[in-house]
Amino acid sequence: MLVLNNGMSKLQLVILIAWITFTLFAFGYFIQDRLVSFDSKEKLKGVEHQELSAHLAPYSIQEGNKGKQTVLHFSTPNCDCQTYSDKHIQEINELADEHNFTIKNIEIYEHDVIPSTPSIALMDESGEVVYFGPYGQGLACSETSGYAQTILNNYLKGYSDNIVIKEAKGCYCSV
Repeated sequence: MLVLNNGMSKLQLVILIAWITFTLFAFGYFIQDRLVSFDSKEKLKGVEHQELSAHLAPYSIQEGNKGKQTVLHFSTPNCDCQTYSDKHIQEINELADEHNFTIKNIEIYEHDVIPSTPSIALMDESGEVVYFGPYGQGLACSETSGYAQTILNNYLKGYSDNIVIKEAKGCYCSV
């Protein structure tokens, strides 16, 4: 039996390489099932922020709420992915509350343009979408890839783009 410099035989090396390869393949296979497209049904295809603002107006503009900035948190019942967004939601709500935003939690079952949950819309005083999309992306929509909080921070500093995220992969539940 041929022994390599570090005391490992070729057979042991082959077994080690096969085990590592199998482990990486299995990890990739199981992770791929959990990473889904935010807009897999292409509900947002061709939808820009003006049209989306009109669709979301009934949620954001209500009596006593006109002229206020609004945070809309969208969720669906029994969506396991919601737990990954809890920390995002908490931090966004704290920041929004400090700056006098109206905060609403909306449970939806189906919608014409909202493709997935958990998702969020940030609306300005005039009812225009500042941001719509997922809280983040990646396997657990981790805080390091949090779109919504970054956009909210930038908005509070005076930077305002009307951003609608259509392409992201993460843990989302289709609406």
